[in-house]
Amino acid sequence: MLKRFEVQGFKGFKKLLTLDLSAREYEFNKNLTKNNIVNKAFVYGKNGVGKSCLGIALFDIVYHLTDKEQMSSSYLRNYLNLETSCHHAIFRYTFLFEDEEVVYEYKKKNPNELLSEKVSINGKTVIDYDFFDKNKQFIDNIIIGSLNVELVDNKLSVVKYIYRNTPTNSIPLITKMVGFCEKMLWYRSLSDGNTYAGFTNGGASLSETLYKHHKINEFQEFLRENGLKYDLKFVENNGDHELMAQFNGGKLANFNTLASTGTMALFLFYIWSISAFNDISFLFIDEFDAFLHYESAANIVSILNKANGFQTILTSHNTYLMQNKFTRPDCCFIMTTNKITSLYNATDKEIREAHNLEKMYINGAFNE
Repeated sequence: MLKRFEVQGFKGFKKLLTLDLSAREYEFNKNLTKNNIVNKAFVYGKNGVGKSCLGIALFDIVYHLTDKEQMSSSYLRNYLNLETSCHHAIFRYTFLFEDEEVVYEYKKKNPNELLSEKVSINGKTVIDYDFFDKNKQFIDNIIIGSLNVELVDNKLSVVKYIYRNTPTNSIPLITKMVGFCEKMLWYRSLSDGNTYAGFTNGGASLSETLYKHHKINEFQEFLRENGLKYDLKFVENNGDHELMAQFNGGKLANFNTLASTGTMALFLFYIWSISAFNDISFLFIDEFDAFLHYESAANIVSILNKANGFQTILTSHNTYLMQNKFTRPDCCFIMTTNKITSLYNATDKEIREAHNLEKMYINGAFNE
C-alpha cells in the first residue's frame, strides 16, 4: 500500500508537498483504513490548488517503471515548476507491504529523463544511482545479486532494468513495489474527454467492454439504482456491438447518443468497475462526481468503500460527501497551495462520529 507521497518542483508544486496516509484511531468506518493506512481518501480544495496535479504527480511513477498506459502528454506540459530555478522535480513514495517498508525516490528533468533513483528497504539503501556520475552508482549486490547493470542512457529506469533482468521474486519487495505500480489506475471523465493512465493498454469501447463481460442486465440495474430507466440491447454492426436503447413501438437509438454527460460518467465508472476493480492496487479518480447528482456520487462512494482490495483517492468539490457516514476525519483531506492535510490534523478539536464535518468545513473550523 502507499503510505506516503512527496513531490517538489513538479508543475504547480514549487515547495515540498507531502500526502501522509497514516490512519488514526477511530472506532467507526474501520473499513476505510487498512494496516493503519488510509485506504479510501477524499481530497477537497479550491480551484487551482493542484488536486488534479496531485493525481498526475502520483502517477509519474507509472511512466518509467511500467509499460502501462501513460498519462496524456497534454497533462505533462510545463513538467517543471515555472517559479523555481531548479532544473529537476523530486518524487518520493513510501510503500508498506505487510510490515516491510520500501521508499523509492527519484529525480527527473522531464517525463522521459531520469537524473537519479534511490531505493531503501526497511531503512537500508539498496540502490542509489546517479545517471551522470559513475562514482555515485551504488547497487547492493547482496540484495540485488551479481547483475551487471549497463544502461545506455537515462531514459531507462535502473529499478525497472533490475526488475526485468532478475529472476521473479528474487528481490521480493522490489517485485511487490513494481507490481503495485503496474496495477495503479487513474482516470477522469470531464468535458475534455475520458482519459486514463496505468493498469492496462489501449482498450475497447465502453459498449464493446460491456458486451464482452455479459453485464448488460447488471448495467441496467446499476442505472436504475441511479434513477435512470433504460431498456437496453446490443445490435451488431459490422462486427461491432452497439448498445441500443429500446422504446415503445420497437424504436431503437444508440445509447451513447441519448445519454447525458452524467450518465456517460456513470457508464465509464461501471465499465472500470467490471473490468478492473478485481485487479487494481490503487485508484485515483479526478473530479469523479463533476457531472453527477449528489445521490449518484454517494452511491459510487458506497460502492468504492466496500471494495477493500485497493486504495482509492477521489477529488471532489461536493461537500455533501464530507460526512462521517462516507468518510472519517483521517480519510478526508483539504488541499491548499503546496499543502495537503487531513481534517484530523487540521484542527485541535477532537472530532467524533457525531460531528457534522461538512458544517465544520463550511464554517471554517479547519486550518487550511
